[in-house]
Amino acid sequence: MKAAAYRITGWLLVCMVLASCSPAVLEGQDHSLMRSVEKTEKGTSEASVETLVQAEPLELTIVMKERYLDGVVETTTKQETIWSMMDFWASYEGWRIENQELDRIVFQRQVEDISPLTKQHGYFGLNENGELAVFQGIPNEGKVMESFKPIPVKPLESKRIDLLKGGIKIKDSSHFEQVVHQYAGENQM
Repeated sequence: MKAAAYRITGWLLVCMVLASCSPAVLEGQDHSLMRSVEKTEKGTSEASVETLVQAEPLELTIVMKERYLDGVVETTTKQETIWSMMDFWASYEGWRIENQELDRIVFQRQVEDISPLTKQHGYFGLNENGELAVFQGIPNEGKVMESFKPIPVKPLESKRIDLLKGGIKIKDSSHFEQVVHQYAGENQM
C-alpha cells in the first residue's frame, strides 16, 4: 500500500510540473533510480523531465557499532528495506554516521555502560606486562578484552597484587569505573 502511495505521489508531482504546458501525450520510461517523462506533440519530441521518485524501495546494508566504556565494540549488520527516508533517519536518532556508501551505511554510538559480555564474564586482572586489563573469564584462563594504563606491580601492596592475579569480578559500570580510577590513581603516587 505504501509503494502505491509513493508512486501516485511521484506521478502527481510530474503532472503538476507539466500542468502549465499545453495538452500533450506523455510517455514514461522506468530507470533504476529515477523516472523520465517525455512530452510529445503530434510526432515531435521535447526534452524529458527527470524526477527523483524511485520505483522500488531502497535496500541498504546497515552496520551498527556500539562502543562501551570497557572498550568492547559490538557490531550488528542487517539488511533493511526503506520506503521512507524520513522514517529511516528517525529510527536512527542518536546514532552518528561513521561511513556512508551508495548501498551501505555504518552507524556508531557511545554507550555509557559496560558491555553485556563484560557484565557476564568480565574480570580485572594484570596482563603479562603488569598492566591493568579486563579479561573475559578469570585472568589465568581468560583472554584480555581491553588494556588500560600500565600499573607497575612493585608499588602495589602484595594483597592487591594477589587480588588482581586472582581476578576482580566486574559487577556493573560504577564498579568498573571505581576500580579503574583506584588503580590508575595509585600509578601516579
